Amino acid sequence: MGIFLFFLFFGIYLLGVSLVSYYVGILFFTAKASYRREELTEIRSEVFHLIIAILKSGGNLLRGTAIMVGSAVLQGLWSSIGSILGDPGPGALEHIFHAPIFFLGVVFAYPFIKESLGDEPLLGEAKALFTGLALGNLSSASLHYGLDRDLFFLYLLFLFLLQIPILVFLWNRRPLFGVSFEQNRENSDEDWGQVEDSAETEEPFGSLRTSGSSDFGSSSANDSQDSSDWDVGEFDFDGNLNNEGSDPYPEK
Repeated sequence: MGIFLFFLFFGIYLLGVSLVSYYVGILFFTAKASYRREELTEIRSEVFHLIIAILKSGGNLLRGTAIMVGSAVLQGLWSSIGSILGDPGPGALEHIFHAPIFFLGVVFAYPFIKESLGDEPLLGEAKALFTGLALGNLSSASLHYGLDRDLFFLYLLFLFLLQIPILVFLWNRRPLFGVSFEQNRENSDEDWGQVEDSAETEEPFGSLRTSGSSDFGSSSANDSQDSSDWDVGEFDFDGNLNNEGSDPYPEK
């Protein structure tokens, strides 16, 4: 029963975070003057696209899903230790083990990890990891609050207000405390830009047309020049050169 409720809360919170991230993104981060009706009402596909984008942030959908679900399960097991060791009802152990120490620890350690690892592809799974840790913590806290009343409601509300805004910033690709959680792709972007610039500047088909036209013009000019040279002298029917002007082979 507890496992089923845990994954039920996890799925609900995942959809909720995606929904909040979408509306915050179009209402505050895009800063549009007007919105179409479909942008505010027909959002089912957009919500699922956001979830898929987070799972594929590292380039692999299955790996991102495994990291998100695995981190959520580990966070749920860690939070359950407080309920097992503590006394029934709200206590110190329950609140300590339900604190989002892993989520906050990884978030604040990410800049140092990113600096040490550089452009490691595994850093692309950071969003899936953060989402799994946060939603696992919220799902476990909701489970133990609903079943055992091991937490105070204000503490549960504090967990939501602390973690959901961070996830919304991450899902909208916004820097947090001046730190960007996106992978460095400047080199690849520059390479693509160079390819596009070279494709625009070279213009192979245009150069062929230009060279062809210039060659054609030069050949026609040469032909006209040759024809003018042929006008100087003419051949008779016997094949002898009949030049009325200067003799090209003067006798010595």
